[in-house]
Amino acid sequence: MAVDYTFQNVVNIEPAAGLPGGYAAVNPMGFIAKAAVTAGCFCWEDSTNAGQVNPGGSGMPLGLVVREVNAPMGTSVAYTNAVPIGSTATVAVEGDFYVAVTADVTKGQKVFANTTTGAVKGGSAGATV
Repeated sequence: MAVDYTFQNVVNIEPAAGLPGGYAAVNPMGFIAKAAVTAGCFCWEDSTNAGQVNPGGSGMPLGLVVREVNAPMGTSVAYTNAVPIGSTATVAVEGDFYVAVTADVTKGQKVFANTTTGAVKGGSAGATV
């Protein structure tokens, strides 16, 4: 098999803004995904299994699922933002993170978590989404 030794042909002037669920500050905790959760979305601790998280729940979410590549050597699974069932889900309860929102968010709005999927959505301060 031939090795491709092509030269770099692009130089970015500005660094990348970040990826959803990427670290901007460090404070994670480790949990086990009881159901598949997505990096950059919120999760809830399972009420019957301590130490396990779900992508949906009621009340306040536990925290934000952090983007962390965790694949054992020898696996050839394509990486996605999904944390599969039974895998370690790194969850942050505070910090600065990049997220993808389902609609534009403007200054003065609050950020809400979808209680079914954990997806992030903006809404008016004082509203429920």
